Amino acid sequence: EVGQDGPRAPALAPPAAAPTAGPSPVGRTAELERLAALHDLAAQGRRQAVFVTGEAGIGKTTLVEAFAESLGRDRAGLVARGQCLEHRGTPEPYLPVFDALARLCRQDGQAVLALLSAVAPTWLVQMPGLVGADDRELLERRALGGTRERMLREAAEALEAIGSDRPLVLLLEDLHWADPSTVDLVAWLATRDTAARLLLVGTYRPADALAAGHPIGDAGADLRLRGRVHELALGELDPPAVLEVLRRQLPGAEVPEELARSVHRRT
Repeated sequence: EVGQDGPRAPALAPPAAAPTAGPSPVGRTAELERLAALHDLAAQGRRQAVFVTGEAGIGKTTLVEAFAESLGRDRAGLVARGQCLEHRGTPEPYLPVFDALARLCRQDGQAVLALLSAVAPTWLVQMPGLVGADDRELLERRALGGTRERMLREAAEALEAIGSDRPLVLLLEDLHWADPSTVDLVAWLATRDTAARLLLVGTYRPADALAAGHPIGDAGADLRLRGRVHELALGELDPPAVLEVLRRQLPGAEVPEELARSVHRRT
């Protein structure tokens, strides 16, 4: 709820037990180290942006989930994760960003709600489940006159403020399905030159973006050309890595190298 002294956190369920650490993704040690290095730069106040790209099933989600899990184990920072959805109609603007902020509020409710109320009322008013009915009218008055430019500015300021104590990772998955407003926000966050403890991580399939004429393709190319975003393009696994995958998926079984080579050729 939002009161005179700022937001009060809604009643939250007890935090779940910390997940058990799983094995690192096979064949992606260099990519994990690169993400960790970018996070270290972001922790120093040097904002970073990176796109993890590759075809469907290549391991983008596995990689970023392992990276996020490592941050959670070490309590090295906050992770706000949003998921883009394939749609058949007019998409809701900023859908994955609202998803990320809502998850973050459930993770660290009181602090994030207070910042959203103070800095980004046009965003908080569109998440009515996070505020009480008595306070919604006041919030709606504060959000009057919300424009596209205002929402971009408020989102950037809110995300930067959330990361002021601990670096924030904004993880947006499947940007080849993102609405145009989300792509604009991604470009805005990547190009701002103010100091911020923010690491933007986006995943997408370049081939799908190109085939659909999706704006993330042009935006990604422009950001890379201007040196505003890094790219981790995931390639296929080599036969030894495929062998390790098979051994993990078939525990206790004898997995001959010839089988791994055959799977590698066929996949």
